[in-house]
Amino acid sequence: IDLNDPKKIYTTLKFLNTVLSLITCVDCSSAVQIRDDLTDIEKQVCLSTKSFENFISTFLDRVFQMIEHLSSDMFDTTVITDEVNIDYRDIELLLESILRNITGQCSSKIYWFVQEKLTNFLSGAYFSPKVKGFVSAVVRALLHGNPVEALKCVLPKTCESIEKIMNHADTTELFINGKEDLELIWYLTLFSELVRARGDTLLIYKPMIMSIFNRSIHIVHKYSYEILANAARDLLESLSYVYPIEYRLTIENLDEPFIDFLPIRVWGQPVDFDRFQMQYHIPNVDEIDFACE
Repeated sequence: IDLNDPKKIYTTLKFLNTVLSLITCVDCSSAVQIRDDLTDIEKQVCLSTKSFENFISTFLDRVFQMIEHLSSDMFDTTVITDEVNIDYRDIELLLESILRNITGQCSSKIYWFVQEKLTNFLSGAYFSPKVKGFVSAVVRALLHGNPVEALKCVLPKTCESIEKIMNHADTTELFINGKEDLELIWYLTLFSELVRARGDTLLIYKPMIMSIFNRSIHIVHKYSYEILANAARDLLESLSYVYPIEYRLTIENLDEPFIDFLPIRVWGQPVDFDRFQMQYHIPNVDEIDFACE
């Protein structure tokens, strides 16, 4: 990942996205010891999957470095703008797709590893609004893989940070003069992405979510208010829309042992639509009531 050459980054990510959309990120190395029907090539592939965790770790570290570098750019940290370099916008979209492919088609072990790295990154510091697209990619990947656990790890801390900032902020500057607060903007951005989670997973956080909206509604800073408006729209969509919630290549269990199913054998294979059980989010009564409030 070379920030001086966006086209190189784009080409690399496009290749990774294509590959990761066709495979499952599962360490199948143990299958060599428990199965006797593997070909020599399958044995080699199974053993090579042991490197998935190291590869993903290295990839995420490079992504984090890129985000930190872009955020620390002195030309962008003090000015908030909606103008986005088209090269980096394309990269943001590819990054989101790659991370969703990883979290949506991996074993539980790898998901927990990825979730820990992503949540540690999100909670470690706040960044410039310029990298909001990259932050969105990270949050959406977490929600795509396991919204229940992702919300449990990130949403309470995010809401707590927003409340803390507003409790200690100069109310005149925040609610009358519209002073820009980069830390508050960072956490509001996280909040707006987190409420895009599946509607039923948000219900237990209803008091917390409503508290943030009620307190933040008085903010007059234009960019912050725009984030809140988007959050309200996305929350309503999460609660009231019908949408697919399952995108995996296979309905089989991706965790060990690999006695009845070997994940590498579905790599690059078309989906069997006769067996694929598509799952949809259908709003329940509690979600509709939440949306109506």
